[in-house]
Amino acid sequence: METTSTKTNQSGATTSAPDCERVNTILDQIIVGQEPTAEDEDYFVSHAEDCSPCFDSIDKQRIFVDFLSQHVGRKGAPSSLPNAILARVQAEMA
Repeated sequence: METTSTKTNQSGATTSAPDCERVNTILDQIIVGQEPTAEDEDYFVSHAEDCSPCFDSIDKQRIFVDFLSQHVGRKGAPSSLPNAILARVQAEMA
């Protein structure tokens, strides 16, 4: 695995952008329910430890997700929904 650092020089900062973008891609996948690969998990943790801007961003995202979980939550589907869908499908097929 290639080691990167965002603490070098200006050219290093330029090359770190794709690394930071990979962190964002992994976060996007997690948000939509995709499990990250073991390699992505390792990369994510490693990069977050080395990259101050990403670490700050990850903390902010965690706070945002926690806020949403506490204040918005998930609404469950009504128990009658499966029967309503089945009845509608059967009516269409008739």
